[in-house]
Amino acid sequence: MIPIETVVPTVPSKPRRQLSAPYPTLKESWGFVGWYLLVMVVVTGGGLLFLGLILPHEQRQPNTDLFLTVTGNLALLGFLLWRYGRRFMPLQLLGQVPGWLYGALPTMTVAMVLVLSLLDFLALPNWFQVAFERMARQPAAALLLGGIVIPVLEEVLFRGVLLQGLLRNKKPWVAIGQQALLFGLIHFNPAQSVGAFLIGLLLGWLCYRTGSLLPGIGIHALNNLGAFGLLIWLPKVADGRTSLPELLGSNWAYAGLVTLAAAVLAGLLWRVSLLALPAAWASTPNSPEPDPKN
Repeated sequence: MIPIETVVPTVPSKPRRQLSAPYPTLKESWGFVGWYLLVMVVVTGGGLLFLGLILPHEQRQPNTDLFLTVTGNLALLGFLLWRYGRRFMPLQLLGQVPGWLYGALPTMTVAMVLVLSLLDFLALPNWFQVAFERMARQPAAALLLGGIVIPVLEEVLFRGVLLQGLLRNKKPWVAIGQQALLFGLIHFNPAQSVGAFLIGLLLGWLCYRTGSLLPGIGIHALNNLGAFGLLIWLPKVADGRTSLPELLGSNWAYAGLVTLAAAVLAGLLWRVSLLALPAAWASTPNSPEPDPKN
């Protein structure tokens, strides 16, 4: 007799549901720019259209652009929370920032601004110069909204949502470089975009090394307050009619000042690099473990 084997059909087991990667992935970070542009067009364009219907252009307040920018950033943050909120990583607000770094933020900001003043020699077009000058006509609103509120919102969006998600998906240098690139792109202004990219690298690296948004918020706010301060009180310097070498009276004095600023900035960043890597990043697969020697 030929034995009869009982064949039991096997039912393929369902694959385990994989947890979604933290927002954003590298691909989604490019989509972030699209969402940013769309929200800003809708909010800003809709706001300006509405105001145009009820107010003549000459009666539009100078701080309208700042108010609409704040509204657009808030709307974008709300939209991202609604669409991707379950994949958001907790914002690293406090981290492990040493006390001396808080005290050094003004010095670091001034040194950064002096080094970035070299970009003025590129003579990049400033498409928003007239808009900035309009904002400066109402100093209180410009300093409050442009100098404080917008930097806080942008740091939450870029060094908070974008960077802290990318750090869980990509190697640190990719995450820091990507968020800095996008930070430069969303300014949509040649005179700002290159500097914003470089500032984004600095602020992203500081967030990575300290595990905190606060140093970036401080530097970003001080930078914006200084820029609006120049527009308000030293407009000839702000609009480029008087260059920093002319203000100092000598190209050699300017070169020496920038060299000193670069040395100070490098020294401060070197001290930050000695800090132990925060546990929030060390626990991710793409981040190195903290150095026990630090």
